[in-house]
Amino acid sequence: RGGEEPALRRREEAQLELGADFCGLCLMTVTNSALPYASQYPQQEPGMIKHLLLEAGMEVNDDFKEPTDHLAIYLELLSHLHFSLGESFQQRRMNKLRQKTLSALLEWLPEFTNNCLKHDPYGFYAALSQLLLAIVRFDDGKEDLSIVAPE
Repeated sequence: RGGEEPALRRREEAQLELGADFCGLCLMTVTNSALPYASQYPQQEPGMIKHLLLEAGMEVNDDFKEPTDHLAIYLELLSHLHFSLGESFQQRRMNKLRQKTLSALLEWLPEFTNNCLKHDPYGFYAALSQLLLAIVRFDDGKEDLSIVAPE
């Protein structure tokens, strides 16, 4: 791309701008945002993450000030399950729970990603959500690692 400078370099105080972009994208109204909560997407069964956490012997710390169905909780659970796979006596159970968690996340992550693509004016969080979706699909064993195109 010739002499074009990346958008973030052109923006003064990029870290503050990214924070503001995040707030605008993930913390505003449902109609113009990409809320990172499973309950905001009708495909997700209510309370699914609580059930998955219970099955893994985990719970959300009271200091966590977000709803339990936040994207970060799904990712933390997947991280925990990945490292638990090394414990051979629990491998089958942990892998089954990992697959259930991936399936639950994939019920709403594509729509979240599409919302990021629609509502992220500078594209940073849209690109990040596309990368996350590709990684989750890969981890789930899906062959299609294509990037979501905006609708």
